[in-house]
Amino acid sequence: MTFESVVIKRTVDKLIKGQDYRTEVVNSINTSFLDFVVDFFKKILDAKMDDKEISLNWYKKNFINNENLASKEVAVYAGTNMKTINNIHSSARKDIVIDFANANFEYMASIIKTLEQDDNTGLDIGLKISYKQIVVELNLAESLLVINALATKKLAIRGGAWSSIGKKVEKPLIDELCRLCNVPAENIDNTVFKKNKKLGFDREVDYKLISRSGKVYRVEVKLMGKGNPESADSIFARDPDIFIADTLSEQNENQLTSKGVLFLEMKNNPNCVEGFREILNTLDIPNS
Repeated sequence: MTFESVVIKRTVDKLIKGQDYRTEVVNSINTSFLDFVVDFFKKILDAKMDDKEISLNWYKKNFINNENLASKEVAVYAGTNMKTINNIHSSARKDIVIDFANANFEYMASIIKTLEQDDNTGLDIGLKISYKQIVVELNLAESLLVINALATKKLAIRGGAWSSIGKKVEKPLIDELCRLCNVPAENIDNTVFKKNKKLGFDREVDYKLISRSGKVYRVEVKLMGKGNPESADSIFARDPDIFIADTLSEQNENQLTSKGVLFLEMKNNPNCVEGFREILNTLDIPNS
């Protein structure tokens, strides 16, 4: 999922005010999902109107074996995701995705067929999609395939949103804290992240601040809930001098203190800016 600049700004604003930023992520997820639903239903409408294929063949033709679709679209429409396909086949080439999607589609279709033949369920589901004067109705099998695709897409959007929010907000958050504390530009290093190929592993951090004497201090940002071990792991993996977090557990704080890392917990903290300024002063980083 791509976070719009307005969502990033709102997230940063809430963090600095000590408020919970998660509502912004949830709102963004819901907006993206509803956009997908509307677009998907329009495509279904077009496919059903223009295609005379019987049974589920119209869906397979238009949403699985359609060469105009990207691989990730095919995966979603088949009720699976790219990560699963890549984990199973160690590749996400389009031909592999299409083969996997077809197999998954056939499996789903067989389950639905069994469900339709089971008279004991008494289940009857039908989606009706209308646009202006055009109306199409989907039977049980078609409706279940569409519902499965929608569920898959919602999970994909949600997973992508929560996994990327930290990366999208890290630099803007420290940029804003530095702006509010009037840290001179020459004492800021927010260059684009790069892996250290010479060392053979990643030793970079999210941000670097420079003291009056020219000493470089490494800043790491992590947005996660209390008790998440990733916070503590980052202390040792990135070797930061400053650690900024949404929430820290008591164990996290003890680990940070034992390593001599200065930290700032933002949630429920209305004095985040002053807390950041104290860190700057402790490390003799210019601010006003």
